[in-house]
Amino acid sequence: MPRRRQRKTGWQPQDQRRLRVRGIRRDVPDARKLSRAFIGLALARAEAETQARAEAEARAVSHAGTGSAGDADDPADPEGTDDPG
Repeated sequence: MPRRRQRKTGWQPQDQRRLRVRGIRRDVPDARKLSRAFIGLALARAEAETQARAEAEARAVSHAGTGSAGDADDPADPEGTDDPG
């Protein structure tokens, strides 16, 4: 049978403890710097989305505009022959 732990000499029941909570005073955040950072992030995200959309569109146009030779999955050529004649 395990032994019970002995209480330390400075132990007090929870209702008899006197706790003190102090707040830490900090500087007020710079709203102007934060707003500039958020706007910069939003602009960067919008630019990345625009680039991704443009690249996807360019890939779709280049794939549809040029028929690759021997491409059996080409919807314009259901028989899978790339015979121009």
